[in-house]
Amino acid sequence: MILVNDSMMDHPIHLHGMWMELETGAGEYRPRKHTISVKPGERVSALITADAPGDWAFHCHLLYHMDAGMFRVVSVV
Repeated sequence: MILVNDSMMDHPIHLHGMWMELETGAGEYRPRKHTISVKPGERVSALITADAPGDWAFHCHLLYHMDAGMFRVVSVV
């Protein structure tokens, strides 16, 4: 998954039920995260193994951002 922040605010992005592995360019050493902070103007690449069936929340951890629409449901079948 590639996350692009074209705003002027940080966005701590969280995916319930699965780990995100940050692609840092350091080969096989990828930090495992539940929440990835995407800074203004930043592009972040993360690998996700969708191995947990069900519906999972995917959102910005800032409540007013979630209320403004930065909330989705990821369905894994």
